[in-house]
Amino acid sequence: MRRLIAAALFATTLPWPAAAAVTNTDECKAALAGDPATAREDAAVWERNGGGVPARLCSAAALAALGAHATAAQMLTGIAESPNRAMSTSLRVRVLVDAADQWLAAGKPGIAREALGRADKLTRPDARRLVLTARVAAAEADWPAAETALRAALTTAPDDAATHALLAAALRNQGDATAALPEADRAAALAPDLPEALFEQGAARAETGDSRGAANAWLTLIEKHPDSSLAGHARLNLQRLP
Repeated sequence: MRRLIAAALFATTLPWPAAAAVTNTDECKAALAGDPATAREDAAVWERNGGGVPARLCSAAALAALGAHATAAQMLTGIAESPNRAMSTSLRVRVLVDAADQWLAAGKPGIAREALGRADKLTRPDARRLVLTARVAAAEADWPAAETALRAALTTAPDDAATHALLAAALRNQGDATAALPEADRAAALAPDLPEALFEQGAARAETGDSRGAANAWLTLIEKHPDSSLAGHARLNLQRLP
């Protein structure tokens, strides 16, 4: 989740005296790559010394990197909803989107949806936000809503493999494996090693009666990503093939 948090984190920079271990967002990024726990401590010092929003975003990024998704989400939500007039609308939106992503990671898709709704009231959603909206809808098993958001995202980012893979999942979960298959194939053509693309290729083929094609896709997934969660699902599915 660190990459998504960075969208807001690197939107502004506030220099600070050299006495602080982390004084700007570039230093925060480097600290996060090295040791998120230390980065969190350094960000707290930076905030106490007047680092403001950039320091708080650094703290949230560190929490996310440490797996404290709910705490990171709460912090990001607080930042986004503060009446700080110095925050631009674009930054506020990015923080809301990052908060939504962290709420989703924390298993709270309903709160994530609310955060995205607040962001949508401020600016028109871009492809990234639409995909996150789809992921939230998928987490709530609202596959028609996920499909709608994904198709909108593809109008501006037609070659995004992950979006095609998720659209394949949305179609398949609505009972249309025939429509899901070309989306999965498109995802795999764009990113042959993408785990989601390989899994959805296998799933769509299995549900359309192509057991051999399904097995080939899932075996490729297991070979390329043996420790992934999707590889685990693929192994189970292989046992169920006729």
